[in-house]
Amino acid sequence: MKSTFKLFRIFGIEIGFHYTWILIFLFFSWSLAQFFHATHADWSAVEYWATGVIASLLIFVSVLLHELAHSLVAKARGLPVKSITLFILGGVSNLEEEPESAGVEFSMAIVGPGMSIVLGVIAWVVASLSAGHALNYNDLMGGTVLTNPVMATVGYLAVINVFLGIFNLLPGFPLDGGRVLRSIVWQSTGNLIRATNIAAGVGQFFGWIMIAAGIILAFTVGLFTGIWLAFIGWFLNSSADASRKEVTIRERLSHIKVRDVLSQSESVAPDTRVSDLVNNIFARRHGRAVPVCQNDHLVGIVTISDVRKIDQDRWPDTTVGDIMTTDPLYTVEQNDSLSKVLDLVARHDINQVIVKDGQGCAGLLGRADVIRYLQFSQELNIRR
Repeated sequence: MKSTFKLFRIFGIEIGFHYTWILIFLFFSWSLAQFFHATHADWSAVEYWATGVIASLLIFVSVLLHELAHSLVAKARGLPVKSITLFILGGVSNLEEEPESAGVEFSMAIVGPGMSIVLGVIAWVVASLSAGHALNYNDLMGGTVLTNPVMATVGYLAVINVFLGIFNLLPGFPLDGGRVLRSIVWQSTGNLIRATNIAAGVGQFFGWIMIAAGIILAFTVGLFTGIWLAFIGWFLNSSADASRKEVTIRERLSHIKVRDVLSQSESVAPDTRVSDLVNNIFARRHGRAVPVCQNDHLVGIVTISDVRKIDQDRWPDTTVGDIMTTDPLYTVEQNDSLSKVLDLVARHDINQVIVKDGQGCAGLLGRADVIRYLQFSQELNIRR
């Protein structure tokens, strides 16, 4: 996600939040303050506002633990996890690779809802021990038993975590339950695309139900409640459709080699003048980047962004070696699949990767090349 603010790292995983999280945090704090004020009229304004803010913060701590469970299982299965981001609809673990088997996906997906339900049960046990007897739903949600702000917060967290776990178990992709469903179908059929289409279809079905229910609630219960539910339904619907398309594209690209798409591309030496680079390569060939090779060895890459960093008056006296990027260099081999190119481009937010030929370079391949190939093959209905 763009516009993400970094907070800290846990087990090597970067934790941050998207700016939309601030909006939902403020809304939850206000809503919970009103909730505690309505259910505990004897509390002071300081008590119910402080409890609302703290409870809101703890909800997102619960969401973070939910996502952390996903991420730790993913790391244990050998999948790199870049970060966890909190945003307006909860949280998301940013994996650098997709699961390679149905078993890995199942274990990753099921552990998140499991964590939420366990947190809810623990909170219920703590609240019940405080009250001296097992509490029911009404007791947890503002009954006369949990009068202490701390225990009232614990009781509310018991309910919200169990709800979070159950909601995520709905068998609609990309919810955790949808991923569980996909892993089961994937395991039974051996076909990832078919499994994704089924799970995404169920996800869209639930999305449409939420949208319809949200519209009804907007006119019968409350405008905001209805709009919020419809928004979640729209998000689920669109995410399922996007996931279906992404998996289909990745599967197609996994069968296409880089060498089948790569066109001939020239390289420049480190001692090339920047003025010659601009006039003879960028201007004439409409390129935006070129590999830098010396004695048939790849040493760097130079882009238009590198050129923009120096004044035009200095171009004749500046060499490519002075401005080129030497690290990191993202490379693929000619026998690699286009899906690897797409992964590198998306993961590192870059425009192109270098195609290596031994120690040297065969050219550049970027997201625009992949898109052009997909458009070309779709227009001519080329099968893999």
